[in-house]
Order: sequence, then C-alpha cells, then structure tokens
Amino acid sequence: MGHTRKRVSIERLAVEQLSRMLQAGSSRVFNCAALHRNVLAEGGAPGQFLFKTRDLNNAIFMKETYPDDDMRESATKPVGTKVFFSYSEKADLDGGRSIFLNDRNLRTALQFQAGMSDSPDSAEAEADLKILKILDDLPSVDPFLFRERMEAEGFDPHPGYFEMTAAEFGRVRDHVMKQFQPIVETAFEGVTDANRASYLKTLVNKLWDATDMEALKPLLQAMQIQDSDASDTLYAWKGVIYYEHIFARRQEIWKDFANWLNTESRPLDSMPAAAQATLNDQVGQWRKLYQKRWKAVHLMLAEYRNSYETLFRDHKSPEPFIEFLHKSGKRFFQIGDSMSRIDHSIDLWRTYVGDSSMRYLRYEQLSSLSRVSVRILSGS
Repeated sequence: MGHTRKRVSIERLAVEQLSRMLQAGSSRVFNCAALHRNVLAEGGAPGQFLFKTRDLNNAIFMKETYPDDDMRESATKPVGTKVFFSYSEKADLDGGRSIFLNDRNLRTALQFQAGMSDSPDSAEAEADLKILKILDDLPSVDPFLFRERMEAEGFDPHPGYFEMTAAEFGRVRDHVMKQFQPIVETAFEGVTDANRASYLKTLVNKLWDATDMEALKPLLQAMQIQDSDASDTLYAWKGVIYYEHIFARRQEIWKDFANWLNTESRPLDSMPAAAQATLNDQVGQWRKLYQKRWKAVHLMLAEYRNSYETLFRDHKSPEPFIEFLHKSGKRFFQIGDSMSRIDHSIDLWRTYVGDSSMRYLRYEQLSSLSRVSVRILSGS
C-alpha cells in the first residue's frame, strides 16, 4: 500500500488501544464503518452513501499528530487525518493498514486498498477526494462541523453519518447566527428601508453560507477581510463560535475529570517503590498536560469573547475583533485540536471507570490509561 515506511504506514495496530479509542467515540475518531452499517440497517441506498468508492465507507478516520519531522514540516496543519482500513471485511479491530490523507501517495493507495478509480476523469473519485479533504481540513470530526461543511460543498449523504439530528443541528446553527447578527447590523447600519429586518436576516443567512461575497462586501471591507480570505475567515469564525458553545457545555464534565485526576488517580493495589515513583511521574505529567490544554482553550476563547464584546456590546474599538478575524483560521484549529484531545482523554477514561461511583483503578489499568492519555494530550 505504499513505497516508504515514513510516508505510508502499514501496521498491526494494538487491538486494545484502537478498541478503546473507538469505544470512547471521541471527536478525534470518525468511525465511518460503524456508521455505514447503521445506515445500511436503516435502509440507506447507494445514492445516500457517504463515499462513492465502496470500501471507503468501511474505513475509520482518526486525527493524529504527524509521526516525523518531514511530514510535520510539509503539512499546513499541526494535526493530520489518518484513514484506517481493517484487514477484515467485517471492519473488526484485528489490525489493518493506514495512511495520512495528505500523503502524496494517497490516490495510489486508495486505488489499491479501496478500489478507487484510477481515471483522472472519474467524477466519483473526485467527489470522494473532496470529502476526504473536508475531513482533513477539520481540526476535529465534530458532527456539526462535518455536516455544515458537507452541506456547504453540496453533499447530502444519509443523516446517519453525522450522529446529529436535524433539530440539534438547527439549534447550534441558530446559536451561531445570533452572533452574526450584530456585525451585519453594524456593517449595514445605513439601511433604512422599511424591509430592513428582512434584509438583515437575508444578509445573516448569506454570512452563514459565505458564498455571495458581493452582497457581503460592506461587511468584509469594514472588517478589513480580503476577498481571497473571506470564505475561510468566515468559516473559521463560525467554528470558533461553535467551540465556545461546546466549551460552556463541557465545563461540568471537565471539572469532574480534573477532580478525579487530583484526588482519585492512585492505584488500588500496592506495588514496588520504583514502579510507584514511575507512575507518580506519569500521572503528574498527565495532570499538567490536561491543565495546559484547558487553560489554552480558555484563554483563546476569552480573547475572542473580549474582542467581540468590546465592539458589539461596548461599541468601542473594532481593532481587537479585526485582529481576531485575521487569525481566526489558526485559532479555530488550535481550539478544536485542544478541545478534542481533552474530550478524547475523558472519553477514554470513562471506558476504564465506567459509571461506577468507585473510580479507583488497579496499577496496570492506571498505568496503561495514563500512558495513552499523555500521548493524546501531548500530541506526540
């Protein structure tokens, strides 16, 4: 499935580790294979499948840090997306093959592994590659972000691939659009037509779609956004609003996990002093990484919130908000990556402790969990 060990990874993945990753169901893992089975069970037709290339629907996608300096230096983002094909036709976890979606050998690998057409004129292959790029460009595979990008690009697969109801999607969309309203009112404050409310609502919808840049020109000029950057900037802002919404909803869960790390992350059983010392160091590193990620997300979202309120609530300088918009693409990815790592580590922890009020673990469990959690949170 490839030509070099660095560029194309062919590995026997540790069954237990991958199993727990999938069981955790975090936004760093998109288990297309499982979702596709559900779509089939619900009577989904081929025209509703996510991918035209059949075996891509049986793949698993995972957000991962690039494993070597060469890949990190050539990548435009700090985290990549790996597609994993199981050795088994049943897509079980008995090992498999994987490749990063930005790999230069991707098309050849997909022809060999998934049966993708090798024709340069294949519309089906072109559509599948476009969806793969959507997945790769996201900092995390949150259902809302994935569904929004798919709709924006004109794709309409079976809703079962998103694990989000239309009502849930609509509620989040409404939340995002409420934050769009003030900027539209500010940029188009000269509109005095009797149909002003309807006109501004139309512009908010255009801001959501981010396609009619001519209609949005006064807004783009006011915010000093170049036409060539407009679509990406507006989408990144939308993503930051989404993550701020999710951050507020996650606080109770994140605090509960922090409390466990500080008070219950010690083993039930006894062990030699050397092993205890090693575990203490590992858990200490785990705590620091968790606190660092949480603090980073808090500070970046606070930066956004302060700049937004300075302009639209306090009616003061627009400069902080303009500065935020100019770096929104970077912030979108940094916030999404850190939040998905935190959620992934918590979801993984839950596969160990379950719903029991007794949440102490034995040494081997705690040692294994802390090693994997450090890897998730550190990005190594």
